[in-house]
Amino acid sequence: MPHVLVLNASYEPLGVVPLRRALVLVLENKAICLEESGAFLHSATRAVPAPSVVRLKRFVRVPYRGPVPLTRRALFARDGGRCMYCGAAATSVDHVIPRSRG
Repeated sequence: MPHVLVLNASYEPLGVVPLRRALVLVLENKAICLEESGAFLHSATRAVPAPSVVRLKRFVRVPYRGPVPLTRRALFARDGGRCMYCGAAATSVDHVIPRSRG
Protein backbone atom coordinates (compact mmCIF):
# COMPACT_ATOMS: atom_id res chain seq x y z
CA MET A 1 0.00 0.00 0.00
CA PRO A 2 1.39 3.45 -0.89
CA HIS A 3 2.45 5.83 1.85
CA VAL A 4 1.80 9.55 2.24
CA LEU A 5 4.01 12.23 3.81
CA VAL A 6 2.29 14.10 6.66
CA LEU A 7 3.35 17.66 7.41
CA ASN A 8 2.55 19.72 10.48
CA ALA A 9 0.59 22.97 10.18
CA SER A 10 3.98 24.73 10.03
CA TYR A 11 5.09 22.47 7.13
CA GLU A 12 7.46 20.42 9.31
CA PRO A 13 7.52 16.73 8.38
CA LEU A 14 5.85 14.55 11.03
CA GLY A 15 6.07 11.17 9.40
CA VAL A 16 4.68 8.81 6.81
CA VAL A 17 1.25 7.17 7.04
CA PRO A 18 -0.58 4.66 4.84
CA LEU A 19 -2.70 6.06 2.02
CA ARG A 20 -5.92 4.98 3.74
CA ARG A 21 -5.10 6.96 6.92
CA ALA A 22 -4.17 10.06 4.91
CA LEU A 23 -7.41 9.86 2.94
CA VAL A 24 -9.39 9.61 6.19
CA LEU A 25 -7.63 12.75 7.49
CA VAL A 26 -8.50 14.65 4.32
CA LEU A 27 -12.12 13.47 4.23
CA GLU A 28 -12.61 14.31 7.94
CA ASN A 29 -11.33 17.82 7.14
CA LYS A 30 -8.35 17.45 9.49
CA ALA A 31 -5.76 17.76 6.72
CA ILE A 32 -5.30 19.47 3.38
CA CYS A 33 -3.97 17.65 0.34
CA LEU A 34 -0.88 19.49 -0.96
CA GLU A 35 0.26 17.04 -3.65
CA GLU A 36 -1.64 14.38 -5.53
CA SER A 37 -0.07 11.23 -6.90
CA GLY A 38 -2.14 11.22 -10.08
CA ALA A 39 -4.06 8.07 -9.17
CA PHE A 40 -7.71 8.07 -8.15
CA LEU A 41 -9.51 6.12 -5.44
CA HIS A 42 -13.01 5.15 -6.51
CA SER A 43 -16.09 4.57 -4.38
CA ALA A 44 -19.62 3.82 -5.48
CA THR A 45 -20.48 7.49 -5.97
CA ARG A 46 -17.24 9.46 -6.39
CA ALA A 47 -13.59 9.37 -7.34
CA VAL A 48 -11.06 11.01 -5.02
CA PRO A 49 -7.48 11.85 -6.09
CA ALA A 50 -4.92 9.93 -4.03
CA PRO A 51 -2.77 12.32 -1.98
CA SER A 52 1.02 11.99 -1.78
CA VAL A 53 1.59 14.90 0.67
CA VAL A 54 -0.92 16.20 3.23
CA ARG A 55 -0.69 19.06 5.75
CA LEU A 56 -2.53 18.97 9.05
CA LYS A 57 -4.80 21.93 9.76
CA ARG A 58 -3.91 22.07 13.46
CA PHE A 59 -0.41 22.25 14.89
CA VAL A 60 0.76 19.07 16.62
CA ARG A 61 3.42 19.58 19.27
CA VAL A 62 6.22 17.04 19.02
CA PRO A 63 8.18 16.63 22.26
CA TYR A 64 11.92 17.29 22.04
CA ARG A 65 14.09 14.23 22.39
CA GLY A 66 17.61 15.05 23.43
CA PRO A 67 20.66 13.51 21.82
CA VAL A 68 21.08 9.76 22.28
CA PRO A 69 24.10 8.98 24.46
CA LEU A 70 26.88 7.06 22.73
CA THR A 71 26.69 3.72 24.50
CA ARG A 72 27.43 0.22 23.29
CA ARG A 73 23.72 -0.62 23.05
CA ALA A 74 22.86 2.58 21.17
CA LEU A 75 25.78 2.06 18.77
CA PHE A 76 24.71 -1.49 17.86
CA ALA A 77 21.08 -0.38 17.51
CA ARG A 78 22.09 2.48 15.20
CA ASP A 79 24.33 0.32 12.99
CA GLY A 80 22.16 -2.80 13.05
CA GLY A 81 24.97 -4.94 14.49
CA ARG A 82 27.07 -4.48 11.33
CA CYS A 83 30.53 -3.06 10.82
CA MET A 84 30.24 0.17 8.86
CA TYR A 85 33.66 -0.40 7.25
CA CYS A 86 33.43 -3.96 5.93
CA GLY A 87 29.74 -4.87 6.36
CA ALA A 88 30.46 -7.98 8.45
CA ALA A 89 28.62 -8.78 11.66
CA ALA A 90 30.26 -6.77 14.42
CA THR A 91 30.33 -8.50 17.78
CA SER A 92 32.39 -5.83 19.49
CA VAL A 93 32.88 -2.11 19.24
CA ASP A 94 36.60 -2.70 18.50
CA HIS A 95 35.87 -4.76 15.37
CA VAL A 96 38.05 -2.65 13.08
CA ILE A 97 41.77 -2.60 13.84
CA PRO A 98 43.47 0.61 12.66
CA ARG A 99 46.08 0.18 9.90
CA SER A 100 48.69 1.71 12.17
CA ARG A 101 48.17 -1.23 14.58
CA GLY A 102 48.59 -3.95 11.96
